[in-house]
Amino acid sequence: LQVIDCHCGGEPARVVTGGLPHVPGSTAYEKRAYMMEHLDHYREMLLQEPRGYPCQNVNYILPPTDPKAAYSYVIAEQNKVYPAVSGHNTICVVTALLETGMVPMEEPTTKFSLEAPGGLIGVTAT
Repeated sequence: LQVIDCHCGGEPARVVTGGLPHVPGSTAYEKRAYMMEHLDHYREMLLQEPRGYPCQNVNYILPPTDPKAAYSYVIAEQNKVYPAVSGHNTICVVTALLETGMVPMEEPTTKFSLEAPGGLIGVTAT
């Protein structure tokens, strides 16, 4: 797995940028359901000791299913919780996408969309 650790205001989030198997689904919500049912061992590996700790979260960057989105992502937390959307996790995903060049930065403002299980999110980064 290719993983980047980020934080937003001190809230940690691990962002998986590559190395996952194919995750089927025609929406990010369906991809979330598949990951919960069939790929939860990745959440356990990344969030539990010795690699994780109790307040750690993980975000899986996936190909989009919505043509308006640059990427989709699925959030996973402790206790097999998979939120439909999360503010600090979204900020960490955006940071990882921009800092790695997965989404090219444009000056003075970069605009793109992300597909979360809860829906499409418009991003404006300055």
